[in-house]
Amino acid sequence: MDEAEEHSKTAEGYWAQSISPTAKGWMLGILALCFVSQTYLVYSDPTETRVLEGEELAGRRVWLANNCQACHQLYGFGGFLGPDLTNVASRLLQVQLADRLVLGGDQMPKFDLPKKEVDALWEFLVAMDETGIGQARNPDSGGLSTASAGNPLNSPSTLVVQNLLNDSENEAARNGFEIYRTNSCVACHVLFGESVIGAPDLSLSSAHMSPEEIQHALEVGILPIMPPSGLSAAKRADVQAFITFLGEHREDAIALIKESTDDTFWSTLPWWEF
Repeated sequence: MDEAEEHSKTAEGYWAQSISPTAKGWMLGILALCFVSQTYLVYSDPTETRVLEGEELAGRRVWLANNCQACHQLYGFGGFLGPDLTNVASRLLQVQLADRLVLGGDQMPKFDLPKKEVDALWEFLVAMDETGIGQARNPDSGGLSTASAGNPLNSPSTLVVQNLLNDSENEAARNGFEIYRTNSCVACHVLFGESVIGAPDLSLSSAHMSPEEIQHALEVGILPIMPPSGLSAAKRADVQAFITFLGEHREDAIALIKESTDDTFWSTLPWWEF
């Protein structure tokens, strides 16, 4: 048996002879297409390049001077002690950011920054939010994190609750929702999620507190964390009706919110971790 016959009996020789050149070409083409597609998905990103100016640039200086990047990320780069802040301007109001800086919380220290620097930092974060997408995060089974809650005034959570209220005949709860939206409640409390400053999820309040305890908290506050609401007795009753409504419709609302936030940005997935 010569060398050619011996080679044809091996696995390598068998496949070399059994696969036609045309099939080999198709296989190589498919592999090349897969490589190009994966490369495109990984490196393509809806990020716009822009030059920071004015308050945005001043806010970047505040970010660097206070070493924010040691704990927080932008576009996934930075420290991992705190959350990615690339799109924080879409998740929070400016007053919420200011409260977080003043009060601190968990492992975050308090920052005694002048209002001018806080405003500049906000403009910088707004610019970051407009130019890219941070880490891809999904709600967990227990509720929605602030990472997916969106802007409190037009987030999926708010829109879902508004639709549920519109379909109901609970006028007091609808009034309470408007009070929540237009007063300082929204500065601290996040619907179906944890607040960055530790304010509780209002959809769980009716399960953890009695009606009397909720009324007491609204009337006199829970010092030193929560100040008195300053609302009239009638408005406090409406807010309590809204809190009760949230508790009764919590599971349905979370399911609807997850359906409305089921988009995945493939270019933001950390492929290198797989």
